[in-house]
Amino acid sequence: MNLSLDKIKTLDKSFNYLISPEISEFKSFSPKLKIGVLASGKGTNFQELINLSEKGELDIDIKVLITNKDDAGCIKRAESVKIPHKIIKGKEFSQIELFELEIINTLINYDVELVVLAGWMKIFTPFFINRFKNKIINIHPSLLPAFKGGSAIKDSILNGSKITGCSVHFVEEEVDSGSLIMQAALSILKEDNIETLTKKIQILEHKILPHSISHAGFIIRSNFRENY
Repeated sequence: MNLSLDKIKTLDKSFNYLISPEISEFKSFSPKLKIGVLASGKGTNFQELINLSEKGELDIDIKVLITNKDDAGCIKRAESVKIPHKIIKGKEFSQIELFELEIINTLINYDVELVVLAGWMKIFTPFFINRFKNKIINIHPSLLPAFKGGSAIKDSILNGSKITGCSVHFVEEEVDSGSLIMQAALSILKEDNIETLTKKIQILEHKILPHSISHAGFIIRSNFRENY
């Protein structure tokens, strides 16, 4: 089976899924929530955020896209709507802390409130995480805490799992850990392979990431008001 993502979107209702918690409305932010997106790949989740922002459905201001790859598809998506972007590659720095410091300074310069890891294929050290404590969220293609790491979809199939999905969580020092914000689950069918399951999970990622951003932003703004 070889379906494009657009084709599978039209078949959205052909597979059952469950989202928890069930949240149907986005929070309102005035001024808009200022986010920075870090992505390493095609940027389909990034595109979903752009679409929701442009339609006025999600009160976010995407201040900057940061990627670590010259050929990442997310770059063209940023350029098409004039979102600033910056390519920061780890191999260009002698120490990982210097690499992370460049990212930190970029996010600070753009006055980012919430850092969104949307397909960012690098592991951050405590140096970075503690600088944005409780202000970093990540989307991962499994039902955490199951199948952490970079091959979660493949691992779920090889393990013979009957159910998988995706999770959005706050980022802590331990990889793919931290408080869960939202999860989506679906059944793994006999005919599923890595390609078809990946595309189904992408559909669910597009559903839960925006609501997770809204929820995380609400927490951040509420904490700011309490501490002001």
